Amino acid sequence: MSAAGSDLAVELAHEKAAAGIETPRHKAAPGSALEELIAEIKPGDSPIIAVDMDDVLSQTNEIVAKWHNEAYGTNMTINDFYYYHYWQNPYWGTPEEVFEKVEEFWKTNYIEIVPPVEGAPEGIKKLRELGFRLIVVTARQRREMDRGKTWLEEHFPGMFDGMICTGQSQETLGESHEALTKLSKAGVCHRLGAKLMIDDSIENALKCVNASPPVPTLLFGDNEWNKRESKYSDINAELSFAQKLEREGGREFWKEEKVIVPEGAPLTRVKDWTEVVAWVEEAKRAGKL
Repeated sequence: MSAAGSDLAVELAHEKAAAGIETPRHKAAPGSALEELIAEIKPGDSPIIAVDMDDVLSQTNEIVAKWHNEAYGTNMTINDFYYYHYWQNPYWGTPEEVFEKVEEFWKTNYIEIVPPVEGAPEGIKKLRELGFRLIVVTARQRREMDRGKTWLEEHFPGMFDGMICTGQSQETLGESHEALTKLSKAGVCHRLGAKLMIDDSIENALKCVNASPPVPTLLFGDNEWNKRESKYSDINAELSFAQKLEREGGREFWKEEKVIVPEGAPLTRVKDWTEVVAWVEEAKRAGKL
């Protein structure tokens, strides 16, 4: 390669790095590790518990709020996450703006420095001691698997038997052709034969307990975003929080919404990891796990 060609290649590499194109997120291979993981599961293995990652193991929304405040000069707190989908919350903007912001966030290293949820390392260790295999089932995209595994090994060394990325994260919601190719968390639990799902999303929890057969679920955390459902039918017609608040004449509509859980559904709210461990211990004693 000529000197001029070499200089051009270096310049292009710098441009890609500056644009966030050559991050671990963008270099990672597409696809899913689900089939490989299923192949490793042998009859007689310990029962499996599926564990969500964001805001169950890692304080993701806390670090997201910190990033947003630093990047956009806002005063967002964890209590401003009224709904699971960010555009339905203050400060975020329209769905299109959310997708751009979330992609921008993932190009940073914030997700690598996020602290674990209080009590999570101790809780996970206890579940292992109770004889369960633990597998992370997260909505993150497959290209985030390497960074996710690195984080898990730092904070939960040797605790998890695998990690599955369903790919149904915030920035892919507008890509219907892609979403159709992905399994739900309920579907992943069925494929794994998981006895229990631990998740902070009321939407995922309801899908799990309404599945056939239902997947018993612990709805984790005393969070605003799992006290009400984040519903939408046409993402292209969705309003931002500010637009909806204006349309409602300033009425605090989110305070009037409540989640309706089907009667008899195997769904239990747990506020922290102490309650998770207590529930699992009791369920194991009763022969339910």
